[in-house]
Amino acid sequence: MPIRLDLATVRANGEVPPLLRGLVRPPTVRAAAPAAAVPVTQQLAGLSAEDQRGLLLDLVHSHVATVLGYPADQAIEPTRGFLDLGFDSLTAVELRNGLTAATGLRLPATVIFDYPTSDDLAEHLRDRLAPAAPPLPALAELDRFEAALAADGLDPAVRDQIAGRLQKLLAGWQPTEADGVVDLLEEASDEEMFAFIDNELGL
Repeated sequence: MPIRLDLATVRANGEVPPLLRGLVRPPTVRAAAPAAAVPVTQQLAGLSAEDQRGLLLDLVHSHVATVLGYPADQAIEPTRGFLDLGFDSLTAVELRNGLTAATGLRLPATVIFDYPTSDDLAEHLRDRLAPAAPPLPALAELDRFEAALAADGLDPAVRDQIAGRLQKLLAGWQPTEADGVVDLLEEASDEEMFAFIDNELGL
């Protein structure tokens, strides 16, 4: 006697009898969505320059291993050239594409030729992703002033004018309790003033 089977109910129960496995497909198990990766720029934030470079070197090495089919735990010498590792124009583009996706940077197809080692490439990525903070304007001006003072051929009269201006400038910056230091600066010779700048201010 024919029997009508409710295959949907059998499938929903999870456990399918061996006799019916040819008729009932097991329920589809959906994989959980992978957790969103933390952007590289966020990973770099707050790290020292050395740690930033280490993180990016690991990133480069992981993509190198993927492209060349190396085991994940295989050590890669940071100073060994990409061409020596076996890269060609095709795998160079694959590496570029992987690093572009991972970092969000627009990298040229010639990136392994422009930066021929993992070390070089990681440093380039760090320069792009975590550039050094620009110096404060006042400090930048002091750097320029230091370079001007270091120039050869300063006229003695100009040196006297510079020393006088520096004495007034330093006197205005000294706290009131440092009158003794101010007095010393006011009484200092030109040579002593320049020595003070070198030794105390590091200019």
